[in-house]
Amino acid sequence: MDLIEGLATRRSASAFASGCPPREEIARLIEAATWAPNHHLTQPWRFEVLAGEERARFGEHLAAAIVQDADASERAPRLAESTRTKLLRSPVLVVVIQRGDDADPERTLEDYAACCCATQNLLLAAHAEGLAAKWSTGAMATMVAAREYFALAPDDRIVAYVYVGYPLEDAKLRLPERAPAVVSFRGFED
Repeated sequence: MDLIEGLATRRSASAFASGCPPREEIARLIEAATWAPNHHLTQPWRFEVLAGEERARFGEHLAAAIVQDADASERAPRLAESTRTKLLRSPVLVVVIQRGDDADPERTLEDYAACCCATQNLLLAAHAEGLAAKWSTGAMATMVAAREYFALAPDDRIVAYVYVGYPLEDAKLRLPERAPAVVSFRGFED
């Protein structure tokens, strides 16, 4: 598959087949992620890869925090169970973390963009390798319990949870219609 075809056909997976991709294959995806552009070569990313029982341990950690939250409502047990289940949806979870520097807001923004590019590279590499993947953030990206679990520094942030695994054979990833891009070409001679 060429690059343009890969860009056009990559889709987020909502379900994954059983079986865990080998560690070496996940390492290749992460290497591809690190080829992302980053201003001043700051390489602001850090990757935490969870597989096997580690996903469940992380889920239990987050679920316990949800239930213990002083402001927890009657929804807390349901939310805790949903969090546990979500973290087990794929055999591998790659957490993309931005190493922060809030003393320099411009660099922080550039580094966040670089981490987003790294995440896109990871998704495209997974697609090229025949794997299924999904980028997610949501409330888990800002939970204190998640920050504690990964020992984040105060200026660090979770940019993405990337679920990775083998695609379900019968899964049909829809290719939605895309609206034309809003583009203004200036200075070109027709």
